[in-house]
Amino acid sequence: MKLFHPLYHHYLTVLDIAFQPIVDIHTGEIFGVEALLRGTDTLGYESIGSFFDALYADGILYRFDVHLREKVVERFRTISGCENLKLFYNIDNRLSEMADFSKGNTSQILQRHGLDSKTIVFELSERNEIIHSTRFSQLIHHYKDEGFCIAIDDFGIGQSGYKFLYHCTPNIIKIDRFFLTSIDKDPKKKLLVRHIVQLATLMGCRVIAVGIENEQELVVCKEVGCHMVQGYFIQYPTLDSTQILHKYPHVSSEFLVDKRSKSDQNIILKRLEYLDPIIVGESMESLLDRLKQDEEMFLVPVVDAHYHPLGIIHEHRLKSVIYSPYGRSLIQNRSSNLSVLENYIELIPIVDLTMPLETIIELLSLSENAPGVLVMVSSRYIGYLSARVMIEVIHERNLIRARDENPLSRLPGNYMINEYIARTFETKSEAVLCYFDFDHFKPYNDYYGFRNGDRVILLFVDLMHKGLAQEYFKGHIGGDDFFLGVTLSKTKTFEEVCGEVERVILKFGEDVREFYDIKDREQGCIIAEDRDGTRREFKLLGVSSVVIRVGNSSTITSAEQLQRVFSIEKKTAKKAPNHMSIIDK
Repeated sequence: MKLFHPLYHHYLTVLDIAFQPIVDIHTGEIFGVEALLRGTDTLGYESIGSFFDALYADGILYRFDVHLREKVVERFRTISGCENLKLFYNIDNRLSEMADFSKGNTSQILQRHGLDSKTIVFELSERNEIIHSTRFSQLIHHYKDEGFCIAIDDFGIGQSGYKFLYHCTPNIIKIDRFFLTSIDKDPKKKLLVRHIVQLATLMGCRVIAVGIENEQELVVCKEVGCHMVQGYFIQYPTLDSTQILHKYPHVSSEFLVDKRSKSDQNIILKRLEYLDPIIVGESMESLLDRLKQDEEMFLVPVVDAHYHPLGIIHEHRLKSVIYSPYGRSLIQNRSSNLSVLENYIELIPIVDLTMPLETIIELLSLSENAPGVLVMVSSRYIGYLSARVMIEVIHERNLIRARDENPLSRLPGNYMINEYIARTFETKSEAVLCYFDFDHFKPYNDYYGFRNGDRVILLFVDLMHKGLAQEYFKGHIGGDDFFLGVTLSKTKTFEEVCGEVERVILKFGEDVREFYDIKDREQGCIIAEDRDGTRREFKLLGVSSVVIRVGNSSTITSAEQLQRVFSIEKKTAKKAPNHMSIIDK
């Protein structure tokens, strides 16, 4: 295919290609690279968009794009291990309007370079104006029918994104940067992204968080279930293909691990069932033979050549064909749609082993007809969890947590408190961690008895629940010691947390007076023996708190440091007029 205008042929020699990695959000292993055009400004164009507008106006948009694909694939081949990577390539929505738009050109390019058709991922953007939605849908189906992966870029900012998600079901969606900027400080964005991820996952789409610039944004994207990540925090686009790494350690779970999820992973791994998958592209006959050989098998996972899970084929989807007249013959007929394995794939939730168990459970519960979930590590299939087994997983996890609960307060105990603290430091979250300790509890307990002591503890627990929102993590260390934690955001500032803690302290001091006899209330103390047997006055019960802000600017960077500061500062808190020691450094 030749270019009409020799000037554009010259442009191809001037333009360059940069690559930016797209990596697994849990392991940091590279999944693919996005090809980014560079050099249009040196050709006199204000933007890449205006350059393609000129190609469109001259009627050679598709012709130029095909030649550009050749150049991109040639450069892609210089990346080490490219055979196992995806190449994300942006295409203009107006390609199908060109008179010479045709099939087979990309397949020929890939064949010449020894690459599989599943290597390339065509990105179509919502950002470009879509005048003819029917043509846009046709463009998606055109490339899907040729066996290529499809990604919707800039998802969420256009007017038709959800409509195309419904009608065309791309393989991948890339969430627009707008929703991810400062997502760690914006609960509304976090909620929106969580719902986008849930919807996409239920429809069998993988989700890429685009434009991630710092660790805090990465942590939240991981928490809400994004599968992959791309952005400056991972690596800037590079013209030097040797700079593309196989793994990016600063993204991996080793650095951003949630220790509680480690426990959940062990529970899942104990029950994970490995069902031998079938590779997409294999014949339907091989699938039927496998089902025939194993009478207990009723579903088969489907993966691509790189073992990326695509979905399942359930036996019930085949029965209407198998038991119909000439069904076997139709399956053997290569020209029949019934012979194409991909036509029988059923989309079910595909989850990563390192996802929070709550996220996995939520995805399964939202998928009404899914028999289970496919589990992957580093984007590769490792096994299957049925809905029945998931119930067992939930039960075991709940048993572990129940054993940790304080039997009196029903609050999480030291196991979950330590995990919460560890997670806060590992993710470097901007958060407030508080330690509560009752004042004069032992003399009260000795004087009024353990039963009344328990009633006082339950009073404080009740005040915590009423005075502190559900977003707070509330824990019972033991006896009269309690823990509190909360992540800071635009709607939850450090000053507001300090105010809420102070109100709980004041409320407890007022309400606890009802647990004294009238005489003791009036004199403002009880008279009892101290540890040495000497009778003395003890003030009425109260509670003191050490309130510590942690995060990037904090000098406290570990659980051990935190414990030492709590121990030292509780003495300061007890002497303070407001019974608080506040540390913001």
